[in-house]
Amino acid sequence: MLLILASSAAAIAVATPIHSAEITHASNAYRASYETESTVRFREVESRFANRPSMPVCRWQAELVVNRDVAMQGRALAAVAKPIHRFAPLSGSHAGSCAAARDEIEAEVARHAGARAAEAVAVARQDRATLLGELDGIHALSAKGAVTGG
Repeated sequence: MLLILASSAAAIAVATPIHSAEITHASNAYRASYETESTVRFREVESRFANRPSMPVCRWQAELVVNRDVAMQGRALAAVAKPIHRFAPLSGSHAGSCAAARDEIEAEVARHAGARAAEAVAVARQDRATLLGELDGIHALSAKGAVTGG
């Protein structure tokens, strides 16, 4: 019988720049920056069996996301800053505490991110058309608001 006696959770996030692009749209210059962000969530549980001593187990799950940030004249545009792609999550467990397994888990997540680096860059480069469409929508709304007064 498995009984969870103690549980603690923690998370870490690491962001890595992968691509940037200059975009001119409606007489404005924009700078789109892309980065991958790895977020790892740790959960430590302790199993207790009737005839054995308890032992902590570290369960973890990592997510890798490609995020887009856009700036115009040095000011961030929150309306178009967002995650544009999520890779399938990676998860696992290690016997022992999460503190003891942290370096090993972080190395595994880094290998996972490295293996998907080329795909992440391709996703960022292909985002140009989508971003231009979103900027068209924002420009259309702002132009309509300027003409009609609200």
